[in-house]
Amino acid sequence: MKAINYILIILFFSSGCSAQRYELIEAVHTTDLGGVRGSRSENFSISIKNISKVEPKYLLVGSVKIHLKKVSKNNILYLHGTYQLESPDHITVNENGTAENPERNHVFDLQRAYLVSENVKNQKLIKQKINFSNKNNEGNN
Repeated sequence: MKAINYILIILFFSSGCSAQRYELIEAVHTTDLGGVRGSRSENFSISIKNISKVEPKYLLVGSVKIHLKKVSKNNILYLHGTYQLESPDHITVNENGTAENPERNHVFDLQRAYLVSENVKNQKLIKQKINFSNKNNEGNN
């Protein structure tokens, strides 16, 4: 009888746990240099196995949120995002009349890249660490 109770408890807990992580197929990061000195764009392509219980929201790289375009084909979800880095000389003037560089407030760190998703059932945010391969450096090895 105890064995049946233990089996029922294990089945109860395992059925309550839904898949919270994506199976990563490929994650690629590329950099495109712009025409202005110091400007560039960071491009991200992520391929993951689609899970209906979790919806990807954005890519968090350091403290920078990158919105993603989503395309689903054959139970694989393709995510694409671009972050445009402007020239370090780019300065904006706020309503107080003081100059500020908006890029200084953001920390762009590829070592701290997370795919932030939302659980469809309970709307909790889930962060999953993503390690990118860099296509720019693969040909130079």
